[in-house]
Amino acid sequence: MNRLTKNYIYNSAYQLLAVLIPLLTTPYLTRTLGATSLGIDSYVLSVVQLAEILGTLGTNTYANREIAYVRDDREKLTKTFLEIFLLRTVLCVLVVLVYVGIALRSEYRTVFLIQTVTLVCYFFDISWLFIGMEEMKPVVIRNICVKLLVTACIFLLIRKPDDLLLYVTITASGQLLGDLLMAWQGRRYLDIRGIGALNLRRHIRPVLLLFLPQAASSLYVLFDKTMLGLLSDQIGCVSLYDKAESLVKTPLVFATAMTAVLMPRIANEFAAGHREKIKELVQGSVNFMLLFFLPIAFGMAVIAETFVPWYLGEAYQASIAVVHILSPVILAIALSNVSGTQFLVATKETRPLTVSYVAGALFNLVGNFILIPIFNERGAAITTVCAEWLVTLLQFYAVQKRIGPLHLWKNNWKKLVAALGMLLLIVPLGRIADSIWVVLLQMICGAIVYFALLLLLREKMLLEVLQKLCARAKKTRG
Repeated sequence: MNRLTKNYIYNSAYQLLAVLIPLLTTPYLTRTLGATSLGIDSYVLSVVQLAEILGTLGTNTYANREIAYVRDDREKLTKTFLEIFLLRTVLCVLVVLVYVGIALRSEYRTVFLIQTVTLVCYFFDISWLFIGMEEMKPVVIRNICVKLLVTACIFLLIRKPDDLLLYVTITASGQLLGDLLMAWQGRRYLDIRGIGALNLRRHIRPVLLLFLPQAASSLYVLFDKTMLGLLSDQIGCVSLYDKAESLVKTPLVFATAMTAVLMPRIANEFAAGHREKIKELVQGSVNFMLLFFLPIAFGMAVIAETFVPWYLGEAYQASIAVVHILSPVILAIALSNVSGTQFLVATKETRPLTVSYVAGALFNLVGNFILIPIFNERGAAITTVCAEWLVTLLQFYAVQKRIGPLHLWKNNWKKLVAALGMLLLIVPLGRIADSIWVVLLQMICGAIVYFALLLLLREKMLLEVLQKLCARAKKTRG
């Protein structure tokens, strides 16, 4: 099994856990902490994440790429790591000073101050070292251990809405523990003896080039919740939107898993000048995203009316409409994982990346100012869908200008036909009863019909996957 496959399996295993844990904790938290407390937490965390993205100046993605470039030279690897780490340390000090000033002026001062720990941890997280090295196992093990511990503490200690401060403390402490474990594991890749003088200045210009797209993307990814907290007259609207958005984006952890594995590989192929190999990887990734996320986007919209109140509680009825509106975002984000992070970042194409994110951020900013005061959480959802698709379309235009046409319709029309055939079955099934068992029946039957139709249509990617699995099974028996 090659490294790319192993890393995808490791990352997918963790992402699967990342799906299962919120599936367990979210219904518990919506019923114990309630919409108001969770709204405060979501609002404050959105500010923390904005501070992190704006403050790190794009060094997260930049660090992944730079480590991938030098991973075969231990001396260069160590030097690059130390330079980026020290740069992030300086940025951390500056950002924390500004953040604490904001925290002391907020009505949610205590929550803000506790989350200072989370903010600092974001800067000192060195998972970018392992991602760039294509060594996903340590990252996965660390994240699994920390998430299980945090989950146990939530169920044992969180009992009522007044436990918000305790909940925030638990999640911040989990982030700190994860950073300490990662630092301990990272020592074996580095050798600081005789490393010589460090040059932080050489990273500043390329980091700043990545800063604008990172900052712009954060505005339309995170600013929805921040603006809901500022523009809506009810802080609970932030939770209604946040939980619906989290539910819609849950399947996308698998897209993130593929991106974390493929981006360093594409960066490495780019450094080696293998243009055709890059196009092959991008085309394969696009086909994979459409194969799995097209039916998921359709299915999410169909099951929302029954699933949301069962899962989040009756207090979250308003989140049903948000899920309906946000469902197309699943496909848009899955595809922009390919166009943006996997290709444009890996190949240093920062200008089109910046243009797409700035366009999306400006659209999001204006749309939120207009729609949130009128429609609250639904207004934020409408703006998000439009902004995400605008970004994706702009990025794919840039990608195809650089590597040629990806033949999106020619390679993927069978997937759309199969997904529409799936809808013809699962929509009538939903009228049987308002029950979670019907939702499960819709999901199982929908998956069977979708893949059966793909086989009947002889969809190329699915057939290739099945052939590889059969060949491996025969080899194992032999």
